[in-house]
Amino acid sequence: MDLSKLTYSKNDLEREPVERISNSASERKGENKRLAALNVPPAYRKEEGLLSTSLVFVISGGEKREKDFLRELIRQRELHSLRVVFMSQKGQGLQPYQMQERWEQIKSVGEFKIGAQTFHLDDADKVFLLSDVDEFYDQIVKIFNCNKNGEQGQWIVSNPCFEIWLYYCYLNDPENDLMCLKSEPVAKRSKRLKNICPSLVAGGINPCIAFEHMVEGIEHSLAHFAVDENGIPTLFATQMHEMAQYLIDTMNNNADEYSEFVQRRKAWRREFTRRDG
Repeated sequence: MDLSKLTYSKNDLEREPVERISNSASERKGENKRLAALNVPPAYRKEEGLLSTSLVFVISGGEKREKDFLRELIRQRELHSLRVVFMSQKGQGLQPYQMQERWEQIKSVGEFKIGAQTFHLDDADKVFLLSDVDEFYDQIVKIFNCNKNGEQGQWIVSNPCFEIWLYYCYLNDPENDLMCLKSEPVAKRSKRLKNICPSLVAGGINPCIAFEHMVEGIEHSLAHFAVDENGIPTLFATQMHEMAQYLIDTMNNNADEYSEFVQRRKAWRREFTRRDG
């Protein structure tokens, strides 16, 4: 894969809002009218201009569920104070060694392209590497042993796979709901979990909607979190609560954007249910 297509940055993205910031009352008034005409959400406006946008770079072993979960932050249709740039391997995802190799390449270059736009990776930007334990335990252990403290990239590992995080966004009884995984061979646990999850919640465990349940997911994940002697999450454990907390805190530091988003979605669903009924 062409390295120039892998990454992202902050400077180019922030340049346009900075240039549009108004200094006088009349300019601010005109700016607010222009934003209203463009249908920019109120949570994205401030008196002095536009909310700043924080950038998060996600390198993911999985290409589907993880991306669906982060869809609101990738597309930025309602949420604007935080942007996620997502990278995986189409059709097959990435193994931990491949993810680490891509990350090392990106760090050495310090920039990447999205389409025709070049971004520069700043020291302050947040980088997450999402991986399943699956059959990759030995790879992850070696990567953890080689990583230096304080590196910019933060590994987020789920056991057996990302679906355990989606489960926690909806439910909180893995010892009963998912007990059958303990007797499964390690290499088959992820597939079994993916087959179980749709039967546990009416309508299935939707990763897009799970994004609205991150607060519950954090609480449930922490209740079952444990790591082994190598620092790898044990079965039914995931480090996704760390990433989720970062996302929520960053968004809520900008006009409570996440909390207001969740409330809007709840209100919309209540109204939809009322009309449908």
